[in-house]
Amino acid sequence: MSPLVVSESERGFSMISILFWLGLIGFAVWNGAQVFHAHYINWKIQDVFEGVTTNMGNASEMDIRERLPKLYKINYLAPSDLSQEFHNNLLIRHEGTMLEISSIYSVVIWPLGPVEQLDEKGGYDTEELEGMDILRDKLRIDIEFEPYAISE
Repeated sequence: MSPLVVSESERGFSMISILFWLGLIGFAVWNGAQVFHAHYINWKIQDVFEGVTTNMGNASEMDIRERLPKLYKINYLAPSDLSQEFHNNLLIRHEGTMLEISSIYSVVIWPLGPVEQLDEKGGYDTEELEGMDILRDKLRIDIEFEPYAISE
């Protein structure tokens, strides 16, 4: 009798190989969902800004600022979706019949969690990072958004 020979195509998968690929795919899907969520929030803000310039062209800046939280809620934007940076950079400008509304803000996505070696101000120096914090900093994703609308 000849010994049983198993070809390469008949060997099957090992559990470690399956877990590795599931982990890798899950990691990519999770981070992709976080990036998509950030863009989705920006899209909703852009819709609110365009609606304001279309429907509230004659309103004062104070009226628009008072109405914005209600418009965010109507568009399913939670207060936690909008950073303090967004509110600090919110610009509403009137010139005659022209209304311009804009903001600038950034979103940071930490695939492996935020850096843990922070100074007393809550920042960090990339030169002083050690261990996993080096990898966390390198994998960090910074996305800048600038929603803008102007009336016609």
